[in-house]
Amino acid sequence: MNNRLISLALVLICSTAPMTLWSTDAIQTQESNQNEQIVAELTQLLVKDNIVTVKLKIRNNSTKSEKMDWYFKEIYLIDEQNQKKYYVLKDSEGNCIAGPTSSDADGGRFEFWIDAQKVRNIWAKLPLPTDNPDHISLSIPGFLPFESLQLPAQE
Repeated sequence: MNNRLISLALVLICSTAPMTLWSTDAIQTQESNQNEQIVAELTQLLVKDNIVTVKLKIRNNSTKSEKMDWYFKEIYLIDEQNQKKYYVLKDSEGNCIAGPTSSDADGGRFEFWIDAQKVRNIWAKLPLPTDNPDHISLSIPGFLPFESLQLPAQE
């Protein structure tokens, strides 16, 4: 009887493990300051080679398509302890290292319609704050700020 219970427990643990490993939980979620049905979910905050990579999901929880429109140059990290802003990195041609872009206008523009109940992924690369702050904030145009984010250790 004990062997059967142990076997059953192992089967249950193993069958639920992939759901835990592939979890898509957001680090933090913020509402749009223009439409409460649109939210931004910060899904990744990675530090490697003194570069911070952020990945977000822009989620349209409404019943109709919604247009999102901003320039990637408007995204920045805030080191509140040292009162500094860090803007999206640019390539040698002046384009923001971020995406997806709908055009290269003004360093890169995000101008897309997001269908009802759908998600659009975005990413951006920013410089690592130089003064090693305890936490940072992230500002994305059209959304409330992501605040008190802990920077992970460099990979």
